[in-house]
Amino acid sequence: MTPAAHPAPARLRSLDALRLVAALAVVLFHFTARGNVRWGVPPDEAFPLLSQVTRFGYAGVHLFFVISGFVVLMSAWGRGPRSFVASRVSRLYPAFWAAVLLTATLRWWWPTFSDRTPAEVAVNLTMAPEVFGVARVDGVYWTLWVELQFYLLVLLFVRLGITARRVVVAATAVPLACTAFTLAAPSSAGVLTLLSWCPVFAAGMVLFVIHGEGHTAGRWGLVALNSAQAVVVSASQKAAAIDAIAPGRPTSPLALGIVVVACVALVAVVAFVPAIRDLDWKVLTTAGALTYPLYLTHEYVGWALIEELRTHLDRYDTLVVTTLACAGLAWGLHHAVERPFQGPFRRFLLQVPLPRLPGRGTARPATALE
Repeated sequence: MTPAAHPAPARLRSLDALRLVAALAVVLFHFTARGNVRWGVPPDEAFPLLSQVTRFGYAGVHLFFVISGFVVLMSAWGRGPRSFVASRVSRLYPAFWAAVLLTATLRWWWPTFSDRTPAEVAVNLTMAPEVFGVARVDGVYWTLWVELQFYLLVLLFVRLGITARRVVVAATAVPLACTAFTLAAPSSAGVLTLLSWCPVFAAGMVLFVIHGEGHTAGRWGLVALNSAQAVVVSASQKAAAIDAIAPGRPTSPLALGIVVVACVALVAVVAFVPAIRDLDWKVLTTAGALTYPLYLTHEYVGWALIEELRTHLDRYDTLVVTTLACAGLAWGLHHAVERPFQGPFRRFLLQVPLPRLPGRGTARPATALE
């Protein structure tokens, strides 16, 4: 079957902004709900009411992955393997390398942080230290290894040739298999951390198919099926994961399930509600550009700032100033690293030959939101 042509959609600037919403949800989760000693007291004591809301900021990861399913499929559609790999690697690695080195330096220098050895830092630069049994420089980087696994699956898709029918078949069969395995043997996945997250990626992929190819009851039913699987996995595993790292009242599986469904619904609203989909405000894209560097650098930089500022400001002022400072650092990383290095790195990678594998894929111009 010849891969179907698929017109590059106009940039969804609201989706750019939604990525920043996901990042800020994670930032607030780490600063005000996740267990830490940076406030001098447990975060549920420092923020007794706020922490019970921001503990659901963990679901910002779900929102990230739904968006990623949408955007990465957009990036891959009609593109050859070399182009796809160059696009993804140049998008992720320059800022990541800078963030790893920055965080490793801070962990070595800041008196209350434990450090990482040079060898551990070097392995972290691969973005997959789990494969080598090496501790991460920053705990939040676990999501990047999940993303890389998803990219490998999409690369296989690229080799075979992407069509709407193939996406629908894969988004039906693969999440069902992954969910069944996750529920049957939750501790057996090892480094295959993508397994429990397959349904949220698949929901985003199907939403992109609907966005590009049109609405059908079957496609929306598949979005619902994957959302339901994500809710089941979240209720059975993710709620307990939140409780393990965030003190306070136990996380309601029902409430978390509602938040997970809301993450899928938010992407659908951005993709299909004209008043939001058609917003053409450049500021939304500017805000979205802060997402990745903010996610990469906020945790240890934020904790250091909290330790320093909490003796001079009240807790809420400290939280606001710290969050704004982390956003400022993200802006600097975007302008000093991402913008100048992403394009040249991508052009370099386009000249590097890839192994010849069976399958096919055709090149196309780059699309928006890459």
